[in-house]
Amino acid sequence: MNGKERDKIRGSLLAGAAGDALGYQIEFTRNVRERQVTDFLSGKGRISDDTQMTLFTANALLYRVAAKERGKLISEEQAIYLSYLDWLETQNGKRSEFTVSRIKSCPELHRLRHPGNTCLTALESGVCGTLEKPINASKGCGTVMRIAPVGLFYEDAAFCGLLSAKAGAVTHGHELGNIPCMLEGILLNILLHEETTFEKALGKALDIFRKESVIFSSHNVKYFSEMTDKAIALAAKNLSDPVAIKEIGEGWVAEEAFCIALYACLKYSDNLTDALIASVNHDGDSDSTGAVTGNILGAYLGEKAISENFLNVELRELITELSDDLSEAKYRLKTGQPLGELIAKYYDNLE
Repeated sequence: MNGKERDKIRGSLLAGAAGDALGYQIEFTRNVRERQVTDFLSGKGRISDDTQMTLFTANALLYRVAAKERGKLISEEQAIYLSYLDWLETQNGKRSEFTVSRIKSCPELHRLRHPGNTCLTALESGVCGTLEKPINASKGCGTVMRIAPVGLFYEDAAFCGLLSAKAGAVTHGHELGNIPCMLEGILLNILLHEETTFEKALGKALDIFRKESVIFSSHNVKYFSEMTDKAIALAAKNLSDPVAIKEIGEGWVAEEAFCIALYACLKYSDNLTDALIASVNHDGDSDSTGAVTGNILGAYLGEKAISENFLNVELRELITELSDDLSEAKYRLKTGQPLGELIAKYYDNLE
């Protein structure tokens, strides 16, 4: 197993959970002050649906590669869709037809933590949305808050970008719900694989994004590009974080949530704690902006950058386990080794 990649994958998923839990405390609060929330108020961070769905995304990727070694071929996006149906079961109690997620048996994942209405209604429809056949017109941030494992699992950045967009389209049909997913997946992949500055990684990610985003409408890509440019410019200004973030938006929609996270990552690229605090203290979808910030900067700085108090989150052990299994599976696939016990864990022993 590649130790650096394991540290970064752990960093991404654990910091994402920390940002989610930090922001979940004030998600619906108005007139939020700068640094109003800087720690977990109850001592332990309570994750929201953002981290729940991120874990089901990770499980889907592990299920797919394990199933493939057993001779069952399924596309990545179909595995993700089926795993999200398992997540839906944890929320509404209606048993899904196919179980692909070993984590579905975890009692803590059955807690209702303000699941997104778009995710619920889309999955309850029985139809899997695609980029070619949008399921609705939503561009909510329920896409970008859950797709981090995609960018962390595969070797090719462009592939990660496309699959991240496809994963978003499973439940959200508007292009602006999925265009940010593409850039997020590309950026995460570069941060994982390359030792460089955050700014240079972002520059490379934007270059790849410009080439790959031709599958989307030019006016939507242009609008999102203008949003990212604004976030980059604001990070370089001497403004308070709430003032700067207010110019981007509140994060309820995907392009705003991603750009708020991008702002925080750029301004505090060497300090994960400050980035998470900045990303959640605003009037808006604080848990999602915190989750995306943690996913991105955690992949850059690694687990070692997460303060001990922010590691005190629900399901820390399960998040670490899934992170390490992603790392192990990724390493074995890259080196041509069989998955071994991971096949039984993620395929053979399902309920």
